[in-house]
Amino acid sequence: MTGLPKLHATQPLAEAHAEALRAAGHVLLRGVFSPEEIAAYRPALRDYILEKRERLSAGERNLGASPENTIFSLGDAPQAVADFVTAPRLGELTARLLGVEAVRILHFCGFFKPGGGPPTPWHQDLSFIPLDSDRTISAWIPLMDVTPEMGSLVFAEGSHQQGYQEPSAAHRFCLARNGAMKAGDVSLHMGWTLHAAGRNESARMREAIAVCFYADGARVTCGEGLPFRRSLMTSYFAGLRPGDVAAGPMNPVVFRRSGPPAGLEGAHP
Repeated sequence: MTGLPKLHATQPLAEAHAEALRAAGHVLLRGVFSPEEIAAYRPALRDYILEKRERLSAGERNLGASPENTIFSLGDAPQAVADFVTAPRLGELTARLLGVEAVRILHFCGFFKPGGGPPTPWHQDLSFIPLDSDRTISAWIPLMDVTPEMGSLVFAEGSHQQGYQEPSAAHRFCLARNGAMKAGDVSLHMGWTLHAAGRNESARMREAIAVCFYADGARVTCGEGLPFRRSLMTSYFAGLRPGDVAAGPMNPVVFRRSGPPAGLEGAHP
């Protein structure tokens, strides 16, 4: 596919965005991608994700993703999909929000929840990730305008500051919902932020892609525990062993900057 717009690292980031992420564990940025950019990339993303969905069970398709298997891969993604997932614009945003020099791709998922699809349970992304660092951040990007009825994201504010917690702990925090999002908006959250999504009460498929990044220099830990951890070890971290720097061919650096770090400098390592 040719003629697609280049997603250069041109998105300005206000200090208020980093402050919001530090405090609440999530931040919503409007208009990171233009409607024209999303429209250009959506056909390739949609075709790839719908093809991969055929490998999911009926229950997983209703949820919109698999909590056990990594079926999306840079290894078999078409060039347009890989270009979007590794876009420098996303890399710059996540590096600056994390306050690190460089970020790598951890993995990406297509969250296509059909009409009537059930709620996504409360969870923390780092429970599924075999890394020794909490400097991970996920970007959730709708490929279409999303209404609150289609299953908007909800976050337990400040939960990222307390490490691992049981899902039932979410309701001890103030809950914040993204509500409506436009195609090209980006919702970002930290790895320990408890979050969920509502049922898709509409008759339309809710289309979104999520890309997870981590700070360059993190090391792989063991893949024991939840099935998705084991799946990451055999896919994105294939060939790496516990203690190795997480820098395999499936984890390219997508953005590297120079100058003093900004953003989450005060976060605990």
